[in-house]
Amino acid sequence: MISIITPILNEEKYIASFLDHLRKIEGNSEIILVDGGSSDHTINRIEKIRKKFNFRELIVLITKPGRGIQMNKGAARANGDILLFLHVDCAIQADSIEKIEAKIYSGEIIGGGFKQFFSEPDLFFKIISIFGNQRVKLTNTFFGDYGIFIRKDIFEKVDGFDEIAYLEDVEFCKKVKKYGNLEQIDCNIFTSTSRYLSKGRLRVTLAFILASTFNVFGFRPKLLYEYIVRR
Repeated sequence: MISIITPILNEEKYIASFLDHLRKIEGNSEIILVDGGSSDHTINRIEKIRKKFNFRELIVLITKPGRGIQMNKGAARANGDILLFLHVDCAIQADSIEKIEAKIYSGEIIGGGFKQFFSEPDLFFKIISIFGNQRVKLTNTFFGDYGIFIRKDIFEKVDGFDEIAYLEDVEFCKKVKKYGNLEQIDCNIFTSTSRYLSKGRLRVTLAFILASTFNVFGFRPKLLYEYIVRR
């Protein structure tokens, strides 16, 4: 079974559509939402949706804010032998679970991610995706919006995500690659463009470039936080 783990914080505008999307995902999975202390009506919305759609495998946890903290909390609660970390502003294909399981259970890889595309057919976003997917092919290192998945036993071996301000996904990939291969599977994930549109396309792009560069030296400037972490 696959455990889908999603960190959330003040997502009352988006949580309904996200959960409605997950209802259409085929295969054996459970959904674990880890709230970082929402101050809006996110939790109430989730409970209403649970009753409306009769989610039998929907688990809601509450912890301190921080994507690393939240995802580690979800992983500790997970029943699946494969973990899929999925952001609330991302959507995956209906057969994604089956494709992940086929790859993992073949023994070829320990984890990986999807081919990333944006939800809007805009030339700027197409170019960003092309470069991003090419980078992944060369490095086998994934950002969170690529839908990172991993065997649970490997996740536990590396003690999960580092609880750092951002780029916990990149650091995680570095750790787990010591235990086996990560692969970008032939399956798509679609990311919302809302962060780019609200904060500025070029600003967000530049922020990711700077953050990745500084991260090599273990330096994560606070001024980049608002562009890197979706809120």
